Amino acid sequence: MKPQNVRLQFACCLLALWFSTITANAAESTLDEPIRINARSVEANDKTGTVVYRGDVVAEQGRLSIRADRIEIQTRQRKAELVRATGKPVKLHQGSDGEREEFRAEALRVDYHFSQKKIDMIGQVSLWRGEDLFTADVLHYDLISKSLSASGNEKNNGRVHAVIQPRQPKSEITPRP
Repeated sequence: MKPQNVRLQFACCLLALWFSTITANAAESTLDEPIRINARSVEANDKTGTVVYRGDVVAEQGRLSIRADRIEIQTRQRKAELVRATGKPVKLHQGSDGEREEFRAEALRVDYHFSQKKIDMIGQVSLWRGEDLFTADVLHYDLISKSLSASGNEKNNGRVHAVIQPRQPKSEITPRP
């Protein structure tokens, strides 16, 4: 697979994963920033349509980053079909921009299904937005219906957990001197 195609496909994956699910209102300026990918190795097979980054993979674009042990991109007719990131754990991060809070997520595996517009996070899932926290063992997010379903595992009696901090209305927030 040509390096330009690999970069374009990975860019699509990175953008889809972040912009469509986690931060639908992310700053548009991030789209114009370069994507930087660092890994110990990359293998691309044009015949199978598979690109695999291995070894402390770090992909960044602006304030967005993904860290994983392995990221695999499966394509069909030169279009990304599945992106699978695995790690112990996979770490997703978007820094604060002054208007939006920092967002972080972790899971043992993150799958993005392009044609179905769905994301699956599997294994020890944790999501933080600012100081709020959501944990589960499995989380499914449908980009089209904007619906989420999650479940726990035997360790936590099959339950999901959330900690939501109280919010002050903006008019009550006192600026610090």
